[in-house]
Amino acid sequence: MTLYSKKYASRLAGRNLFYLGQIRKCLVAMIQYLKTPPSPSPSAPDNTTSKMMSVTEFLFALKLDNINLFKILRYLDRSRLPQKLLGFTNFATSVSTSGTEGGEEEKNMEGDEFMSKHISSLSIVQTFLTCLTSTQHEGKVVPEWPTRDSLSGGRGRSMKHPTLRYVSLQPSSSFSDILNEAHAVILAGGTLRPFSHVATELLAGKDDKMMQAAVDAESHVSAVLGSSNNATQMNTKEAGTKSMPQSSSIVSCVSSDLTTFTCGHVIPPSNVLTVCLSSGPTSTKLDFRHSSRSSDAVCDELGRTLLNLSAVVPSGLIVFLPSYSYEDHLVNRWKKIGLLDQLSRKKSVHREPKSSADLEAAMSKYSKEARGSGAILLSVVGGKMSEGINFADDMARCVLIVGLPYPDITDPELQEKMKSLDRSVQEKKGGISGNAYYHNLCMRAVNQSIGRAIRHGNDYAAVVLADARYASESRIWLGLPHWLRGSSGSQTIGREQSASYGRSLFGIRTFFKERTQNS
Repeated sequence: MTLYSKKYASRLAGRNLFYLGQIRKCLVAMIQYLKTPPSPSPSAPDNTTSKMMSVTEFLFALKLDNINLFKILRYLDRSRLPQKLLGFTNFATSVSTSGTEGGEEEKNMEGDEFMSKHISSLSIVQTFLTCLTSTQHEGKVVPEWPTRDSLSGGRGRSMKHPTLRYVSLQPSSSFSDILNEAHAVILAGGTLRPFSHVATELLAGKDDKMMQAAVDAESHVSAVLGSSNNATQMNTKEAGTKSMPQSSSIVSCVSSDLTTFTCGHVIPPSNVLTVCLSSGPTSTKLDFRHSSRSSDAVCDELGRTLLNLSAVVPSGLIVFLPSYSYEDHLVNRWKKIGLLDQLSRKKSVHREPKSSADLEAAMSKYSKEARGSGAILLSVVGGKMSEGINFADDMARCVLIVGLPYPDITDPELQEKMKSLDRSVQEKKGGISGNAYYHNLCMRAVNQSIGRAIRHGNDYAAVVLADARYASESRIWLGLPHWLRGSSGSQTIGREQSASYGRSLFGIRTFFKERTQNS
């Protein structure tokens, strides 16, 4: 920015120089603010150094409260300064690096300091400044500074430099523009339920009528799927009309404002087996609450459970764990007691890489061995492999979900979001409570991980849920897809009080034996 201003100072009008000075003032203020981190709080999660501020507090802290951001944004948009600055920077970089091997971009990529030649850095600043024009309740600013944990790649957010982030608390503010301009909006996905959760995120405070329609639709779908069990009946509800029968796994709800549609999975019910494990082979309770999951007894029991599963599950077996730190703890414990060596003799053991650059190589190696002699992949719920990855056929004949991946309740961003939702409920603006949002985040992450295994109509897999709460708490069980809970005729084991670990393991062995005979 400074070089650009100096080079073209004689050609630019006074108005342009004024706005360039205003933008530079904003950038310098942000840089100076990030140079003085506050003292880390011992009670903060992962000992992170961060704070959450309202937009007004942030602007006053940077002494930018007298800057008219709306005029700056209008100037950036009309002058196309971000694009011009990108061209200027690329030209200056090419001149300075001419004669050297490889461009600056390649060097930056190798050093994990990637700088794009196609996206202007100023456009990112422009987006951030746009966020600073939002209202107090729409979002917060989060300044963060790197700590020793983040620099060494430990738990928490990986950081090398201080950053400024804007956290949106009301996505509906942005989504309302789409609703106003579009004739119709279609949202399609496998984890959109509960509809009330999605509606709270996208509609709360903006369209009360459509918001209520989403809540009514979720109540109707839950009632139909809850009462139908394995019966076949028609369940179409249309506003102002009587219900019409159809398959119990297909439920639609139509109103003048919103149409919802939900259906079962493409696979036949016999191709999926759901197993709830409340205890392991030595009858130790599988309780993966944060207070007990790191105990030697629970870690050892999980290792023995995985060892038994590796003997009856063919090909690939994927284990989804609550966090990277817990995965590290398990691996270290299993190495110490020799369980990791025993697992390696059954199937090769692979771990999800922490670096995205290593993901492709890790996937290729796991895929080859899973389709050969069999392999185990230790992954993390919400990590790189729990969403958007296709583990079809032999790559994942079994998915083992360990515990319930509830987000860190002490996270200030999550606390602020939950407070915002509770405030909306208290003000009768509709939506779901903070606690309901917290629970839905966990179950959505579980369902995303489960969905990695069954990828087409002829696929089959066993889904093993290792935690006593899956069997004992109905709210958690009902948070799973209805096609997985046996409501569409699929097989479930382990929810009965009389269910034993031995019976569950026998059921898994039988399931795969039948699939092998039928193939």
